[in-house]
Amino acid sequence: SEVSFSLSSGINAEYGEKALAGKIVKQLEYYFGDRNLPQDRFMLREVTLDNGWIPLDTMLNFKRLASICNEKPKIAKAVEDSNSTLVVLNEQKNKIRRNPEKPLPKNTEELKLANNQKTVYVKGLPLGLNIDQAEEFFGNHGKTAYIKLRKDAEGKFKGSVFIEFVEQSDADKIVGNKELKFTEEGEPLIVMSRNEYFKSKNQNVKNVKNLKRESQMGGTEQLKHEVPEHVEYEKGLVLKIEGLEGVETSREDMKALFEGHNINWVNFNKGDVEAFIRFEGSAKEALDKVKVDDKFILSGKEAKALVLDGDEEEAYWKKSAHEKAEFFNKKNRKRKFDGGRGGGRGRGKRYRRD
Repeated sequence: SEVSFSLSSGINAEYGEKALAGKIVKQLEYYFGDRNLPQDRFMLREVTLDNGWIPLDTMLNFKRLASICNEKPKIAKAVEDSNSTLVVLNEQKNKIRRNPEKPLPKNTEELKLANNQKTVYVKGLPLGLNIDQAEEFFGNHGKTAYIKLRKDAEGKFKGSVFIEFVEQSDADKIVGNKELKFTEEGEPLIVMSRNEYFKSKNQNVKNVKNLKRESQMGGTEQLKHEVPEHVEYEKGLVLKIEGLEGVETSREDMKALFEGHNINWVNFNKGDVEAFIRFEGSAKEALDKVKVDDKFILSGKEAKALVLDGDEEEAYWKKSAHEKAEFFNKKNRKRKFDGGRGGGRGRGKRYRRD
């Protein structure tokens, strides 16, 4: 569908150099910002190499920035002329970094909860919407820290987004606007807080479980568990451990190492060269707490541990959802051929994904 909302994206020359410069700086502030930098492994590695400075050549590896402007002199001038307090340019005008006077806040549970409260879910947007249009539209309702266009398994936009606002008041204001429309002739958008959205999703999951339970008790056909096209998940909860070749370790060792740090699940079999550990809270916080002299030691051996993000994180959750559905479908088939649950009242074995 075509979007009639007028943009001032700055990509085309007609929008002027000033608009282009503003767009460049905004994108750079996103890369170095509180929301992205702590979770971006590439950026975190780069900022350790040269006292925080990153060459403009390196920054242009980001497709989003390169699509806005791939000319280093223009990028340098945009930063130099801006009033940004977050991103600074070196004297040679060929490198940028995060302002040392703006250290990253500690990634605490309190910060995570605060960011969640400032995040809004919006549904009913045109399927042809792109990130430039989303930024322009929602930027009129407050300064945004992050916008995620939700897509299906085929990468097609689903018509809904998550937006994290910088200020809580802006998030509250847009949630309270029940007449918010993308176009004047359009229907009002569905707007709710992120927490309210996930609460609603969890209730839907409970309803499905209740229906399944009623089906089992009534002796009717078992409900089939389907893998959803798009898996909803909390970011930053999964830790991947690599380099376990020849390391004598086990799930129990991993559970013991992270005991007291909100460990939730371990995917590992003896002989595997990697493991995945899921937490109820921040995986990075848990990892930082068990490191010894900034090294991750498991069963007496140093290993590589990193927090999943991006496509790898999404793939993990999709695989988990598929395995869970397969497990319950197999369990239902067995129960059907066995003639039901029988007379026992035991709870049965807990499902484990390895």
